[in-house]
Amino acid sequence: MSSTPLTLPRRCCFLGWLVRTLYYRRVSVRGDSVSRRPTLFLLSHRNGATDGQIYMTALGDTPSLISIQLLRHWYLRLFFAGIPVVRDKDRVRYGIAADAVPSPVRAAIAQIKNGGSLCLYPEGTSAWQAHPLPYHNGMAVIVARLKAAGVDFDVQPLAAYYSKPDGFRSRVSIIVGTAFRPLGESIADLQAELADALDYISVNAADNAAFNRIQARAWRGARDGADYGAVFLRIQAAENTAQNCPEKPLPATWLVTRAYPPADTVDLRASKAEHRPWAKVLFALGFPLIAAAALLAGRAADGRNNTTFFRVLGGAAAVVPQILLWLTACYCAPLPALLWLILGICGWYYYPEPAPVPLAEHPDAAADHVADE
Repeated sequence: MSSTPLTLPRRCCFLGWLVRTLYYRRVSVRGDSVSRRPTLFLLSHRNGATDGQIYMTALGDTPSLISIQLLRHWYLRLFFAGIPVVRDKDRVRYGIAADAVPSPVRAAIAQIKNGGSLCLYPEGTSAWQAHPLPYHNGMAVIVARLKAAGVDFDVQPLAAYYSKPDGFRSRVSIIVGTAFRPLGESIADLQAELADALDYISVNAADNAAFNRIQARAWRGARDGADYGAVFLRIQAAENTAQNCPEKPLPATWLVTRAYPPADTVDLRASKAEHRPWAKVLFALGFPLIAAAALLAGRAADGRNNTTFFRVLGGAAAVVPQILLWLTACYCAPLPALLWLILGICGWYYYPEPAPVPLAEHPDAAADHVADE
């Protein structure tokens, strides 16, 4: 095995930057500084494969363990790379033999030993819900083996806060937790230590009703210019403390100082001016093939947490035909074609930011929880 640590290919970094820039209105990073030592980054998993492109904002070309289904087709490999993981459902779905792919645990350990860093999604799959899914113990196994080998490394948690995971031109906030060196000795102790560190900075509300209250107030804060994730985390910590959950004070540098009103005084609906239907029309007219392809592809999603993934892949597939259409128009009528393009760009720039959508609070509601696609 190579002694050179892995990094993501430049094409993945570039395409990830395009996705963040063109699809989202803003991707911010708050919290502590990202560790520059060999580090195992533990990441909350909220929005399917799109999470990887979002975390690049903070972690650059750091690779991750990645589902084999994202590496099976050349088109997907344009966007995604990493150390492949074959889950049980992947073996059933694709008929992959157990020994067809090298052990991801061994590959992860080698990456850290060689002086590199690695991203890990302990939930294994993504979910748009009020709290994290159960964490797999693979993170504890990797850390235990690294400690046993005497490797000097850090563990650092990060969490992504989406105002609307399936919303075009929505905002995302990344909260970077504090890097630390795990103290646990047994797998069970390490699992608890690592889970606590990730829970501390992740979306982790008591239930859907609590999530909706916190989301509404965080949205109000974001509209007033505060960081969405910082407001969400602060209010969540206060709610959990009020509900007799163990208090874990947040570092002062992570917090916003303004107190936002109770959720029942916050209106999630945008004002008439903020709707800007004219911007939506201009965007659709300026980028007709891309918009149509993205909308059609989004229908293949089976949950809010992978809608953006399908829209991005569909829209990207229509970029070349869209460019050819523009060039043809420029050849036939240069000035009208230039005006067409300018109006389309204006539509994208002024496209209204979508408001969050509450989670269903009745017990029979289906969970917005699916595998990464």
